[in-house]
Amino acid sequence: MIRLATTTSPVDLAWAAFDAAALRFHYMYRHIDLTTDTPADSAARQRLAGETARLWDEWRKLFLGDDPGDAA
Repeated sequence: MIRLATTTSPVDLAWAAFDAAALRFHYMYRHIDLTTDTPADSAARQRLAGETARLWDEWRKLFLGDDPGDAA
């Protein structure tokens, strides 16, 4: 999903943070070599997954609480 941040509203800033984390998460999974995967690598992916989910929840809460006229 891509949503361009056109303002510096809390909703757009939260989206930008989520989007950046989601892209890092996707990149991390895209380049996994399971033959050399370590517990530390797995833990790093789990931390990033948790952070990505937290940022999604934060954005969603702001977006749903925002003025419906801004939801374009």
